[in-house]
Amino acid sequence: MVASPIDSPTLSQPPAPVAPPVYPVARSKIKRLTELLLVAGAAGRCEFCNEFLYTHPITGESGNFAENAHIVAFSTLGPRGFEDRPTDIDDVSNLMLLCARDHKLIDDHPERYTRAMLEQRKREHEARIKRVTAIGPAMQTTVVTLKVQIGSDIVHVNRREIFEALQPRYPADNPLEIDFVDIGPERSGAFYELAAERIQKNVARLYDTGGELERTGHLSVFALAPIPLLMLFGHALSNKVSTDFFQCHRTRSDNRWTWYEGDTPVRFSARQLRQGTAPHCVGLVLSVSGPFAAESLPSSIDERYTLYEIYPRDIVPHRSLIRQRDDLEAFRARYRALLAEIQQDHPGLRELHLFPAVPAPVAVTCGFDLLPKVDPTLIIYDNLATEGGFVQRLKVNLHE
Repeated sequence: MVASPIDSPTLSQPPAPVAPPVYPVARSKIKRLTELLLVAGAAGRCEFCNEFLYTHPITGESGNFAENAHIVAFSTLGPRGFEDRPTDIDDVSNLMLLCARDHKLIDDHPERYTRAMLEQRKREHEARIKRVTAIGPAMQTTVVTLKVQIGSDIVHVNRREIFEALQPRYPADNPLEIDFVDIGPERSGAFYELAAERIQKNVARLYDTGGELERTGHLSVFALAPIPLLMLFGHALSNKVSTDFFQCHRTRSDNRWTWYEGDTPVRFSARQLRQGTAPHCVGLVLSVSGPFAAESLPSSIDERYTLYEIYPRDIVPHRSLIRQRDDLEAFRARYRALLAEIQQDHPGLRELHLFPAVPAPVAVTCGFDLLPKVDPTLIIYDNLATEGGFVQRLKVNLHE
């Protein structure tokens, strides 16, 4: 790489091994159009550290602090110079826009900053710029989050992570945060009654005529809370508005709410675990975050109950199973189909006992995907180690 186009005598012999890896070489300047394409593709930012290169970082004065850097050096003696050389060494595909600091770092350590690594950084940076600059008013979304106490921890969503996860969409105004912290930690009885009242009140505000959601026409949901509460929350949302659901990937240290991409989607199957003796006693087990254990069922779910299960095909259920948006959509499709199959097998079914081991967005969609006048009421249980298994918490989709 060369820090800037300069003219100097051609080296008559290779430098000594102890010489630095950057050499001034005589060459023509990079074409003006190529420079413009490089700056535009990088949005005037360093393609290594993302610093804006046309304002001094300390004084704020305007200026050109960018350097046009070769990935495969202009000279065969330079960094990565002996790689499979491009036909046009000055083509924009072989150039990166860099700050002087990163330019020197990369060229001083060519064994560490390889051609493949630099080309990947260039692709990722320019793809991100393209996504961000393509954003228009139609890509706005209304954001709703839940703030709740789980155990001794107050759970809320970082706004920077929301912005990263939404791309290419972006949030309109301020997210609506439904705050349950003052209700206290999860407990039976009053907690769910108060939470249900707060959900209904806040969600109703979302759909007010003339409100922000009516303008954006799109809703994005970021929610962590006890599973029964998430199902109640999901059912309160309207399926008449396009809605996206997001998953918190706890194994990530950064951008935890951004969906993974590129993996083969998880496939889900359904099966009948047992045939009960009473036609209107039916239970559904959701084995997504963990495998089902029969002993975790309450004693009231006895031989009268027919039990069904949704489970991932060809993989053991675990907490990080849902990684991609397609994984979530695959579950939703299997869930909706099974609800229809259960009602076909059990005509007139009014109540369905639900035993979930699922991550947060799956719980929200279980409530969201219920048809109010068609699907049965869900009697939702929570699996509590302190109680030795599933405990009934609340009912969703009441038929009044």
